Amino acid sequence: MQGRGQDSEPEAELMGQVLHTFRTASTVARLEWQLEWRQGHQLAAVGLFAVASVYVAFQASDQHTGAAAWTAMLWLVHLFSGFTAIGRLFDRERSSVRRYLQWTASPLGLILGKLFHATLTTTALTAVVLGAFLLFLGWPQGIESPGKPGLLVLGAWLGGLSMTTTLVFVSAVASQVRSGSGALAAVLGLPLLLPQLILATRLTRGALADEPWTMLVEYPLFLGALGAGTATIACILFPYIWRA
Repeated sequence: MQGRGQDSEPEAELMGQVLHTFRTASTVARLEWQLEWRQGHQLAAVGLFAVASVYVAFQASDQHTGAAAWTAMLWLVHLFSGFTAIGRLFDRERSSVRRYLQWTASPLGLILGKLFHATLTTTALTAVVLGAFLLFLGWPQGIESPGKPGLLVLGAWLGGLSMTTTLVFVSAVASQVRSGSGALAAVLGLPLLLPQLILATRLTRGALADEPWTMLVEYPLFLGALGAGTATIACILFPYIWRA
């Protein structure tokens, strides 16, 4: 009986740590959303940037926008809207707030909460960008409706989510720099986002052109794997970065 009790103690301790980590993550995500709603200008600025970018693309293009140009404009708007929304995610964790969180919050819970918040933000941003594109630009020339609309939406969401996990990790690294963190995030982030952008644009064009599933199925799998892999690396490395 005593041996069983000793064996159950590490399991109970591990379970307690896991519960504490997820409790911290949910608290951080909820706090981020509360701060976003209280400071509504930040959410409004991201949405206005996305819609204004689509409107500028609409004014600059003619009525004969091809699938390639349509896809390129979609992902350019999505990319820079993501930078606007996620790039300043760790700006609050500075000075006294940072020191307080270092002593009270679990680093793993903190990064998970940031990832949960960024995932919800990306989902909303994807809906705004796609809705604005359909409102202003419609479908590309020669396409009355996409051959695979569900795959198009899934690809937009997975591509945005994959880029978001990379941006969260890059923002966490750049937040260690006291000055110039925004420029550092951009320099680090753009090369790392190229694989996601290539996969996302190919998936979007294939969904618009109604290419066979056998030619497209690998793209969402690769995007999901890149997003999950980057999130895993962020969760492993962030505690060391945060305590440094």
